[in-house]
Amino acid sequence: MKTTLTGLAAGLALTLATGASARELAFAVFVPAASPTVQHVYQPWVDWFNEQAAADDVQITLYAGGTLGRNPLAQAQMVADGVADIGLTVPSYTPGVYPDFDVFELPGFARNTAEGSQAALELYQEGALRGYEDYYVVAMYTSGAYMLHSREPIASVADIEGQRFRVAGQIQTQVIEALGGVPHSMGAGEMAEAIDRGLIDGAMTDASVARTFRVADVAHNHYESSLGVLVFSILMNRSVYDSLPEHVHELLAQSGQFIVDRQVESYAPAIEANIAAWTESPDATLVVPSAEDEAEIARRVQPVIDRVAASASEGLIEAYIAKLEDIRAR
Repeated sequence: MKTTLTGLAAGLALTLATGASARELAFAVFVPAASPTVQHVYQPWVDWFNEQAAADDVQITLYAGGTLGRNPLAQAQMVADGVADIGLTVPSYTPGVYPDFDVFELPGFARNTAEGSQAALELYQEGALRGYEDYYVVAMYTSGAYMLHSREPIASVADIEGQRFRVAGQIQTQVIEALGGVPHSMGAGEMAEAIDRGLIDGAMTDASVARTFRVADVAHNHYESSLGVLVFSILMNRSVYDSLPEHVHELLAQSGQFIVDRQVESYAPAIEANIAAWTESPDATLVVPSAEDEAEIARRVQPVIDRVAASASEGLIEAYIAKLEDIRAR
């Protein structure tokens, strides 16, 4: 709430400074105002944009914590309906609607938020990803690599057999099933309590989310395989975009990389710190799968990859692999 009020106050001050006619663009974010992503990614972007767009009398106001609508599945529709001008969305929350974005959730591809974020942004900018044609896409970025966090140690892929894991979306469901686990769908805020009560055995998520949502407090064992990343997209109402001055269009074109850079700068160190803490803690285990286990994971999830490839744009998997290789070579 404090961060939201700060953003509102900053927007008001800039409005007063640039004149009462300044146009406000409402940015809807369903995650809490206290979220590190709001504090270290969204708010810095809003502040930068507002400073750069002051002469155009265009300003963004950040509405975090679901102020304009709490349902994560409804964010794109909110933008389309004009409830918000800009909104944070998650393609995988609406299965089947944006099939190209399923490729990012596949195991064995992106290894961290830097690779995933840059690949998602560039593939979209290059026209390789279908979806969101009715919107202007401000930015795309990803989480860190999914891991398995469990009450009982996982020494190898064989130990996943029969264990109940929280999942989010159809691709995570299919991956856990392919690895022999039992998927359970629930909200992020429910994970820790469900593990603590023994309703599930663990969760599939990245290292930062595991800390933020207290999963690591009740699941002290971490299996660090690269099991995919989650894509986030920031969308703008197309009619609103078309009505903005050319200079603002230029700022929005720069915003995608600005947001990716802030995500990498803030999120990657948080993940590294959590993994380092688990490595050093006598109360936690961190297992990096052996080459044999990685090969077994790849073998088991290949049918999932084949199904995703069949639904995605032709050649997208190959383009994704080539993009990751290019990013790693830079």
